[in-house]
Amino acid sequence: MFADTYLIYLVNRYGKTNERILSPKKIYAADLGIRVFFTGFRDKGSLFENYVFLKIKNQNPSYIYENGIEIDFLTDNKTLIEVKYHSDLTQKQMSLFEKLKANRRFILRNVEDLEKFLSGA
Repeated sequence: MFADTYLIYLVNRYGKTNERILSPKKIYAADLGIRVFFTGFRDKGSLFENYVFLKIKNQNPSYIYENGIEIDFLTDNKTLIEVKYHSDLTQKQMSLFEKLKANRRFILRNVEDLEKFLSGA
C-alpha cells in the first residue's frame, strides 16, 4: 500500500469512531512533484492544501465534513485550518468554521498566511 511507503498520507474524518472508520479518507501526496507528474498541473488550490498538510502532518490533522460542507483540517491541539488559495469561504463554510469548537482558527489564502501560522503569529 502506498501509505505504508510514505508516498501518500491518509487523513481521517473528525468524529466518532464509526465516522472515522467508515468515512472516506482524504489523500495527500508526500511529494508534490510526483503528484503533478501523475495527475497533471490542474489546480493550485489543491496543491496549496497538500503543501499545508505536509507542513502540519505531525499535528495529526483530520478533516471535518458536516451537512455537505468540508473544513480542511482540525489538529490534535484543536487548531482549525481552512485552506483557500486566493479565494474566500462560502457563507455556509464560514458559518461552520465559526461554530466549531477550536482553540485557534486560521484561514490560509497564500504562502504569507501559512508562514505567519507556522511562526505562531
